[in-house]
Amino acid sequence: MQRLEKLRERMAKKKIPALLLTNPINIGYLSGFAGSEDIALITSKKAMLFTPLEVGRLGRPPRSRRGLLTGFTDFLQIKKRKDPFFKTLIPILDKLKIKRLGFEAEHLSYSRYRLFSKNLKGFRLIPTKGLVENLRRVKNQKEIEAIRRGIEIAESALTRILKKIKVSIKEREVAALLEYEIKKGGAEGSAFPPIVAFGRRTSYPHSKPSITKLRKGDLIKIDWGAIYRRYSSDLTRSFVLGRATEKQRKIYFILYRAQSEAIEKIKPGIECVRIDKIARDIITKEGYGKFFSHGLGHGIGREVHEGPYLKSEDHTLIEPGMVLTVEPGIYLPGWGGIRIEDMVLVTAKGCEVLSRRAPEELPEL
Repeated sequence: MQRLEKLRERMAKKKIPALLLTNPINIGYLSGFAGSEDIALITSKKAMLFTPLEVGRLGRPPRSRRGLLTGFTDFLQIKKRKDPFFKTLIPILDKLKIKRLGFEAEHLSYSRYRLFSKNLKGFRLIPTKGLVENLRRVKNQKEIEAIRRGIEIAESALTRILKKIKVSIKEREVAALLEYEIKKGGAEGSAFPPIVAFGRRTSYPHSKPSITKLRKGDLIKIDWGAIYRRYSSDLTRSFVLGRATEKQRKIYFILYRAQSEAIEKIKPGIECVRIDKIARDIITKEGYGKFFSHGLGHGIGREVHEGPYLKSEDHTLIEPGMVLTVEPGIYLPGWGGIRIEDMVLVTAKGCEVLSRRAPEELPEL
């Protein structure tokens, strides 16, 4: 079933005759185009893309990407936008006899909403949430292939830079080397600015790389990913420069065990909250529960962080085709932090680990 057909089914259930899309990621998912100024209108029979570009310049997506863009051929009408946009939109809505118009509430600013309300008098604006995002949660084979390749590029990039990590190298240097290798490996770029932290700074879950220099005995935390054909990867590895202490080894293995137990239980039909609880209970029983300060993982695809989320508030049922991260961490103020993160694909009976699993013991560089 095409993406647009699935979206229309969801719209029908919500009694939304027309939906205005303003989120470039959702528009790109459906159409193959992702201009920041593009707007799409979806009805029960029509799909229109409004763009400030000259229509003749849009062309077709590269042949290599058409398998990803399953909604492209359904966008039969690509129109040049006029300013203000309402001069283009209102005649179309009138012609289609549409008076109720859904919009993406999470992607429309308050000021823009007021502008829409002012110019669309006589139309009822209906806020919607997750209509396209929920479709994006389950990946098709082409999407999975893109994610696999992104993971391979990210892992190869890390392998190439590890030999350059030595005493006195700065966090920012490691981040720069990683980004260079990711692009060199064939990715469009990093999925997000890499997180690189040394020593006590590893106790901050998401710190920005600084000019801190690496010292012997320091913990090293690297959280990185690549974008390949618009799909993201997200991984984390922890290391120590030199010989690991008993405490470092112990905390690392607690995380490895928590991650392993959680991955083993991931399967269709189980709630996200239950997977989070499996890992969190292991960490808590070891006395470090209050130092695990974030959810266990999240969905990933065209965005690094997308639904569903492996956390205590998310009761979403896991489905085949979802791609998730599993990333337990322990962060001790003044001492340091350790996190490991892998990516898994939910299958019919369980899950497949897409990345090379984090090693069972804390790696020493």
